[in-house]
Amino acid sequence: MMNYNLYLIGIFSMLISVSTYAQQPTGLTLTHAWEIAYQNYSGLLAKNAMLEESQYAQKEIQSRSLPQIQLQLQNSYGTFAGSNGAFFPVPGVFNVNGTQAGQENTTTSNTFGSFLMDWKFFEFGKQRKTIAAAGYKVQEAKSDYDAAKLALQVKVTSLYVGILYANSNLGWADQQVKRVKEILDLTVSLADAGLKPGADTALAASSYLLAKASKNEWTGKYNAGKINFSEVVPLAEIKLPQQSFMRYQALQVSSDSVSLHHPYLQVLDKQVKYNEAQDELSSRKTLPSFSLLGGLSARGSGIAADGKVNRDLSAGYANSARNYLVGVGLTWNLSNIYTGVLEKRRTAQVVQASKFSYDLQKLQMNNALQAVNSRIRQQLKQVAHTRLALEKAQEAYNLYLSRYESGLINLTELLQIQSLLQQVEKNAIEVQQEFWSLLIKKAELSGDFSALSSQF
Repeated sequence: MMNYNLYLIGIFSMLISVSTYAQQPTGLTLTHAWEIAYQNYSGLLAKNAMLEESQYAQKEIQSRSLPQIQLQLQNSYGTFAGSNGAFFPVPGVFNVNGTQAGQENTTTSNTFGSFLMDWKFFEFGKQRKTIAAAGYKVQEAKSDYDAAKLALQVKVTSLYVGILYANSNLGWADQQVKRVKEILDLTVSLADAGLKPGADTALAASSYLLAKASKNEWTGKYNAGKINFSEVVPLAEIKLPQQSFMRYQALQVSSDSVSLHHPYLQVLDKQVKYNEAQDELSSRKTLPSFSLLGGLSARGSGIAADGKVNRDLSAGYANSARNYLVGVGLTWNLSNIYTGVLEKRRTAQVVQASKFSYDLQKLQMNNALQAVNSRIRQQLKQVAHTRLALEKAQEAYNLYLSRYESGLINLTELLQIQSLLQQVEKNAIEVQQEFWSLLIKKAELSGDFSALSSQF
């Protein structure tokens, strides 16, 4: 008995496995298309490169808080005649320490090397605020990447649904070709039997050619859609799942409020924080910086202590002198006291502008989400009513086709009913396409694509 129960359990498990496997999508799912686009789309890869660049920039700024070390080495050969007077030791001017003025102008070799450390150990928080601003730049780059990723998700979804839309229209056009071909064959049979005039055949043939032309149009649009889709999903062959464009699963309309963590809002939020850090930094630029200084130097010259000169090139390494120097320095650009006030006023306005931009974006997104949710509620009703209209139109066409075969109506009336059915079918596709477009817009505003990923 136990073996029999185990046998039944095994059979039941196998049936469940087969059923589950049969329900798996056989083509490219929407989720898989997103993943391929994330890995290959150049626009998103560029955003990722900018994110990494901002991280390196942050580390670069952090390294500036470390002691700055400079090494100088030189070996020169020239005159050393002294001269009286004073000068500003600005870049581009070199100094000669020679003997007293009037001595013979001769030449010798010189060497010099120095090792200098400059550590700005106290800047009234300027370095700390600079590092904080760099951190906000990294967060802004991360939000910018997330926003680009969301925009790419919207683009992939729109192109994906666009292919399904074109494919549905292609199926619709193909159905018209088959339907009109059926009418054409019927008119030919009735005309051959002498029951209908030959003009019916010509009229039906004209409608048949128009139907084939419509199919040609949608074949081109379907192929063009797949080419456009390959821009974001570079696959050699794009095979979409056999998911009906006209069916959808039950869904719930989400909240009318946009999340504050939405990537589009986070980009502006990090801009506000960065501008606030810059505003605080501008207040501290008017303050001085204190540095700890230390240096070592070694110098050689071809001039001996008794004034004798050795003109050999190697003489610069003789008569060496070594020195060290330590101290504390203060650097204060007094001009910043005035310009800092203007910069403070400017950065304050930048902060206000970024806050207003954030508030405007938040308001627009909330209003747009409320409007989309309202339209989706009504669109669901329109889809339901359109489907009922399609069923009734199909029933009417079948009845009129039977009446035409019985000779109760003429071909013009039958073609009018067929045209009405064709319009209702096309309208059903357009209503469904509008429904998907609204869902895509809602997903972008809410940042949640779960409703669409469960559909396709």
